[in-house]
Amino acid sequence: MKNNIFLMLVLLLFVGSACDTNYRGNPNEPEVAPTYSIFNAAVKEMMDDTHDEWFLGRFTNGTMQYWAQTEYTEEDRYQYRESMRENFGDFFYNLENLRQVILLNEDPATANEMSAYGANVNQVATARIMMAWAFNLMADTWGDVPYWSYSTVNESFQALMINDDVLKPAYAAQSDIYPDLLKQLEEAADMIDESADAWTIGDPIYNGDAALWKKFANSLRLRIAVKIEAVYPGATAHITDAIADGVFTSNADNAFITYENNEANGSPFQVAFASRSDFAVSNSFMNLLDGTSGGFGTDPRISKYAQPNQFGNYVGVPNGVENATSVAFKWESLPGVSIIGLDNTGAHGYTAATQALMSYAEVEFLKSEVNGWSQTEYEAGVAASMEEWGVDAADVTAFVGALPAASEENVMTQKYVALYMQAHTAWADYRRTGFPTTLTMPNDAYTMNVVTDDAGTVTTFNYTFEPIPTVTDLPFRMEYPNNEFTLNEVNYKAAVALLSDGNEITSKLWWDVN
Repeated sequence: MKNNIFLMLVLLLFVGSACDTNYRGNPNEPEVAPTYSIFNAAVKEMMDDTHDEWFLGRFTNGTMQYWAQTEYTEEDRYQYRESMRENFGDFFYNLENLRQVILLNEDPATANEMSAYGANVNQVATARIMMAWAFNLMADTWGDVPYWSYSTVNESFQALMINDDVLKPAYAAQSDIYPDLLKQLEEAADMIDESADAWTIGDPIYNGDAALWKKFANSLRLRIAVKIEAVYPGATAHITDAIADGVFTSNADNAFITYENNEANGSPFQVAFASRSDFAVSNSFMNLLDGTSGGFGTDPRISKYAQPNQFGNYVGVPNGVENATSVAFKWESLPGVSIIGLDNTGAHGYTAATQALMSYAEVEFLKSEVNGWSQTEYEAGVAASMEEWGVDAADVTAFVGALPAASEENVMTQKYVALYMQAHTAWADYRRTGFPTTLTMPNDAYTMNVVTDDAGTVTTFNYTFEPIPTVTDLPFRMEYPNNEFTLNEVNYKAAVALLSDGNEITSKLWWDVN
């Protein structure tokens, strides 16, 4: 049982506002606070900000077509609200809090006091790992961003520069950020003292287990290195070293946060679905789960990922349609009860839901990729995902035994299925590989045959994915928020000038060479 998962008083002290981008952190924070409370609050807030109905629900889950909206379908059609883009600023409040953890553990005046909450060196290492996780997500989303490094001197690394009074930081290049993330994760893993606690209190991910934090650092390094290997030759050595140094080897290693079964500290999705149900599993993803597409047959995770509709069928909501069309569709399957807390009768309750930073299943798929699309790791990844979601052992064995042979398409498609509720990572995979090919693309016409009454009447519906901007593919990035132009105009303009298509969703990132 994780202790003191969410310390609400501290959370109130450290939450920032999205109205302004404060690259220097929260000016209202107390001069000295216990590091466990700072770390706990920063991790929880980052998870809440990136795994809620907005950033995950309306943005990446919708973009990657795990879900589609039952109304307000603009985001499914790639018109993202400004309030979603302003999540850009929220990252820096939490990154600054993580930097404070480092400073308090390295300052001779406070280090001894803070050592009561875990070995100083391990607190520093875990803060560095979480900063790498966050900066990787930021760069994957926007491209060039203001960046801070623990150990690398680079004149463009200007975020969080409180003492130097840098109010308007440069945007660091992705070609500098990602290689430095690999360096930071390697150093953080090497820094960890596995014989001591990472934390004695306030660790919502691993309950202070230093060895698991080291595995997380190496697994995250593997993720990033595989992503950028096509454009950064140094990534290959990191892949080899990360695996050799120790990555996840079972679901016991998963970097997950477990929420409480109450409204105050519940999963953001369960809180959201307590009062509304704007999302359902999308048609394209349901087709993959039920075997209509993909060539894998019926996936036993279907009953974990989705709920039967009012007639006992699994039916996806149309992808990329106008709001009125989606509202008129009444036969969709809600996401699984364990995810949203709401069942198809309208009953709602809170459960100890989990959200993932990274999973063992992903590591096995990454190893399959680096080993030339190996069958062994491919099967292990599928099995790990099914076990993670509680699929019966017999069903796991049967499905894995019938998998088509490993290939880039099959491995990446099954990885996509396994990354349900981790759509940020699936989006990066799609951009670098082009898989899965089962998604409904902008302007595609498609047909749905749906049982629409108790008598079993099948009704045929014809739809077209109607994007709002003029695009022919999924978005390649999120636009910078408008307040960046106001608050940091010179550096904002310099960053936008480097984008292939300006501050648009059609500008590709550095590593997106597919």
